Amino acid sequence: MRTRAKNILFAGCAFAVVYGLINSVSNIFLLPSAPIISLRPQIALPMIVGIVCHPLAGFIAGFAGNIIGDGISGFGLCKFWNWHIANGLMGLIPGLIGYAGIFRITTVREFGLLQMSIVLACAIGVGSAVGLDVLFLHFMAFPSSLHAWILPAFLTDAVNGFVLVPVVLVLIKRINLTLETRTILMITALLIIAILATAGSIIWAVFDDLVSQEAMVDNFYIAAIVSVFLLVIGFIASLVFVRKVTDPLAHLTRAAASIEEGNYDLTLPRNVSARTDELGHLSRAFLQMAGKVQEREKNLQRQVEELQIKIDRKRQAREVSEIVETEYFRTLKEKARKFRES
Repeated sequence: MRTRAKNILFAGCAFAVVYGLINSVSNIFLLPSAPIISLRPQIALPMIVGIVCHPLAGFIAGFAGNIIGDGISGFGLCKFWNWHIANGLMGLIPGLIGYAGIFRITTVREFGLLQMSIVLACAIGVGSAVGLDVLFLHFMAFPSSLHAWILPAFLTDAVNGFVLVPVVLVLIKRINLTLETRTILMITALLIIAILATAGSIIWAVFDDLVSQEAMVDNFYIAAIVSVFLLVIGFIASLVFVRKVTDPLAHLTRAAASIEEGNYDLTLPRNVSARTDELGHLSRAFLQMAGKVQEREKNLQRQVEELQIKIDRKRQAREVSEIVETEYFRTLKEKARKFRES
């Protein structure tokens, strides 16, 4: 137990240094109208640490790494301590999927839980930072802080985590490339490209009509909010669609494995065999095939048993014949005849 705790602490601290150094570089490039918020693709790092190592390691990486980054950037080690906690939560919450038994992503359901945990982590993290500021720090002034702090932080972290965490997990083979995960990854990638391209086109189309920098910033964040909303809705719809296609195939795969083990008493969910599309036809044909294979195997088994009986009888007759034809048996038979005649 102590060794595990040391490993968690070591991993958290090691990645905190890396995260802090990257933060110090990205803090140079702040978002429009955001005084301390930058475009932070590195937010995926504590999330990945929480998922791969341990939720507490993810919290340490996010919390301590943000302290290091702010210290190097000149913001002060503890001035924005609420955002340190927010970064820690963003590393901790995605790692909690391990407590649901998800250590390696192999299904659409698990991939959906991963992505939702990332968006939830960003929402809770930013929400906690805002709540702590309102209660204790009072740096934010509403409603201006909505565009200056809250939306930039949530949108950039959510999109970066949503896009980059699955990419890294695929590279380190924590996402198995099954039919389900390949399909949902491809659909998610196409969805992200389509939404970002549409949002960029809209901004470009109205750019010349904007009369001030404030209007440009407002337009940018409105487009970002709509993009994230469409991304989440589209992703949920994609999960439903992909599961409708891949669930029957998963049931058929398990049925095939059952046949391989010699179990022909198959049952497929009613919603699979009752489908009217190609998957429904395939399911019914598979069940019929399994039934015929089972009947054929029973016939073969019965024929083998009958043949075995015939073979045993022939062998028995041969053995009896061999005994009867021996000199010893003929001698005994002759003695028995003489004994009856005497």
